[in-house]
Amino acid sequence: MKRVALPSWLWLILKLIVAGGLITLLWQQGILDPQLLQNSALPGSVVLAGLLCNLAMISLGALRWQILLASQGLRPPFAWSHGMVYLTFCFNLLVPGSIGGDALRMAYLLRECPAEQKSGAILTILADRICGLYAMFLLALLAALANLTPLWQQFSGRLLLFSLLFSVAAAPLAAALLFWGLDKLPRWPRSPVALPSAAGRQTSLLDQLLLAVRSFRQQKKSLLAAVLVSVLAQSLEIVALLFIASALGLLANGGDHFFLAAPVAWIANLLPVSPGGLGVGEAAFAHICQWLQPETAVTALGTPFLINRLLQMIASLPGIWVYLRHRATPTTPS
Repeated sequence: MKRVALPSWLWLILKLIVAGGLITLLWQQGILDPQLLQNSALPGSVVLAGLLCNLAMISLGALRWQILLASQGLRPPFAWSHGMVYLTFCFNLLVPGSIGGDALRMAYLLRECPAEQKSGAILTILADRICGLYAMFLLALLAALANLTPLWQQFSGRLLLFSLLFSVAAAPLAAALLFWGLDKLPRWPRSPVALPSAAGRQTSLLDQLLLAVRSFRQQKKSLLAAVLVSVLAQSLEIVALLFIASALGLLANGGDHFFLAAPVAWIANLLPVSPGGLGVGEAAFAHICQWLQPETAVTALGTPFLINRLLQMIASLPGIWVYLRHRATPTTPS
């Protein structure tokens, strides 16, 4: 029986419907509270601090990618990498559709980099995502260990803790196994797909991929630096959440639980059920916060997460200018 694929626009409509339903449900449950904003408008200093934290987070994302590009011998001007990361954030957050920010960034990078480095270029974008995701798990694990007592008292808390431990430990082991396997299997059959090199020779696609992965193996310090930059960037996002929650009167007991709730919510955002995880992240953030501090009567905890999402969208707006500029005048990164 032939399967019929749904058009991309229909998937988008379905996701928007899901997002609308989630937001309505969270509003009815008190997790989101628009009245809170009407009765207690955010001070301009808090909005400015939130925007600065989000701008710094995007800039640190560009620094992370620049580190990974350098590990593959690609050294574009930082201004170019910076603009590409803004473009990525902008398309991921603001532009619904089938073309994601990473796909667009990859298209620009492949158009400009040398043919013999295209595989390495692609892997830098994949490694960029992996380092960011691993930093979320690492940050969440550290926060979970700091909140060990309330987590250990319930089965779901212990399950979350063991899941974080497994994820943080398994990723470097998997990477080490991959690098070890490349040394043990040096004579893999050549790929039938060949790419033209700068000198006109035909280079195996598999050869290029193996060379790029081996380059990452020799640049393990670069991968570690990328993860640490990601931890710093995500910590700035949590600082923005703390500013917002404090201004709204929703911050209880110092807010150290935000360092667990926020990474878990960002991971939940990756579920492809709504555009950008809208509604999913807010629900996960509020659930973890109430879970870790059930003695507090604080509600509407999804509201700071939603506000910070809006500030992140505003901070990514320069990506529109980057897109328009690069469509008119392509920029060479090398």
